[in-house]
Amino acid sequence: MIAKYGLSVIAVFTFLLGVKAQAEDTDPNGVSTRPLWELSAVAGGIYSPDYPAADKNSLHGLALPYLIYRGDFFRMGRDSIAKGVFIENDYTELNVSLAASFNANSSENNARRGMPDLDYLAEIGPQLKIKIGELYGGKTELQLPVRAVFSTDFGRIDQRGWHFNPKVSHERKNIFNSSIDMSSSIGSSFATKKLHEYFYRVEPRFATATRPAYEADGGYLGSDITLGLSYGITDRVRAYAGWRVGYYGGSANEESPLFRQKVNSSIYVGFTWSIYQSKTLAVSN
Repeated sequence: MIAKYGLSVIAVFTFLLGVKAQAEDTDPNGVSTRPLWELSAVAGGIYSPDYPAADKNSLHGLALPYLIYRGDFFRMGRDSIAKGVFIENDYTELNVSLAASFNANSSENNARRGMPDLDYLAEIGPQLKIKIGELYGGKTELQLPVRAVFSTDFGRIDQRGWHFNPKVSHERKNIFNSSIDMSSSIGSSFATKKLHEYFYRVEPRFATATRPAYEADGGYLGSDITLGLSYGITDRVRAYAGWRVGYYGGSANEESPLFRQKVNSSIYVGFTWSIYQSKTLAVSN
């Protein structure tokens, strides 16, 4: 139960981090103003599809403490759950990072009723960032993550193939000279056959009159656009909200009986509260 709860935290935290907006990193002289580490609390909720191209959304939410760390190599709580940075300069960054997502109850999803539940998913792998620079008053990056995907019910762990999610992200701080930061991204997803099977395969033993057996293929999974906003309520409390739209037309498994609709959307809200900050400042990165 503890492990399951812990991964739930990671999943919610991942969506909050999707906003990626934070307080100013440096002062006018370019010196870091951020503490090396912070002990914070996060609370959030997300209403999202059970799986890509599903026709049912589920609500997840919780509140727990978490740690932000801004080391030269190891970092937590910036634009991923945790990552190790191997190369970083004015033009590129190469890191290994983590991501995670929620489970889904098949008994509560008409398309999957009678099939096994979808477990929590965790991803880990390298990511190359190409820093395009300042465009339209904000920071723009091309992000190229390639991650191995694993599922778990906390009784076992199964490898589910690989996920490639290239995207362009844009971040602007203090829009309209306010305390509101904004981030957006547009990207596409590609996955190996094993991950597509996890979402779209129907084994003969689970086939019904309305759900024929189906063998999934690897390839294009879908595309998405994300918009996130954050607002600094105080120096230590920040509120977040975001919206994501996924489009799955042309997916490699559009013919699967589990592929129910071409457009999905998610919304999420939350806040972070920095309870304690170290006196030691982080090196600007």
